[in-house]
Amino acid sequence: MKALDNLSFNVYPGEILGLVGESGAGKSMTGLAILGLIEAPLSISRGKIIFNRQRIEQNANAVRGSKISMIFQDPLVSLNPLRTIGEQLVETIRTHIKFGRKEAIEYAKSLLEEVGIEQERFDAYPHTFSGGMRQRVVIALALAPKPSLVIADEPTTALDVSVQAQILELLKKLCRERETSIILITHDMGVIAETTDRVAVLYSGTLAEIGRTVEVLNNPQHPYTKGLIEATPRIDANSLNSKLYQIPGVMPDLKEIPVGCPFHKRCPQYIKKCVEIKPPLLNERAACWLLDTENGIL
Repeated sequence: MKALDNLSFNVYPGEILGLVGESGAGKSMTGLAILGLIEAPLSISRGKIIFNRQRIEQNANAVRGSKISMIFQDPLVSLNPLRTIGEQLVETIRTHIKFGRKEAIEYAKSLLEEVGIEQERFDAYPHTFSGGMRQRVVIALALAPKPSLVIADEPTTALDVSVQAQILELLKKLCRERETSIILITHDMGVIAETTDRVAVLYSGTLAEIGRTVEVLNNPQHPYTKGLIEATPRIDANSLNSKLYQIPGVMPDLKEIPVGCPFHKRCPQYIKKCVEIKPPLLNERAACWLLDTENGIL
């Protein structure tokens, strides 16, 4: 079974790249694969993961944490409930940076201020923080080693809307100030629209579409992308009395991914070729035979 199949994309310095798709599309698996967190019976059978012109999939420890860090969905998974946040920050800093304890404490306190937490909370335990504040601590942990790339795996899923906006704005601010690249994993097209520079749409472990966020949202090329956009709730006069669009069917099981385009059984525009042959990324934009102008399909 292939959880990710021939998935290829670039992340550029200082940009925020969104990975979007339904549950089971392969978004989180992509982040785990980049960090070398794939465990048996899973394995990377072929391909390359290149960071700063060097392959890293065979020695992810060389970059994990120090050069590439990750923010997970649930901050409680990332925090030890028996240790203060200050202790955990200092440990992370000293693991990746050659700081003495006093220097690490000062740096940890400055990180807390940077993410909007008072230095007085340095000796507090995770359970004394709200969900949004815990996520700020996790962001501080991820940024402590000054990584070049942060993988944020649905960092706002468990938060209410107002706190979501604060966390996303914080990520964007830190990305600009530190010139750090971010891979933002989400299933929310609204988050993609507000936060990312480019977006990659994943379906069944493959790349359905990729491009600048503005271009993809205003002129989607893949029927799956169109469906995701149409299924996003809107507040305007035209949507008040209409039902929310739903893409028919469900994401296929890994054991039952169809031959040809993996989306064709749910696609309202599929043609015969979609059933027979899996499309490549056409026009450097979308993996859809409807864009095959050379063969007269569109």
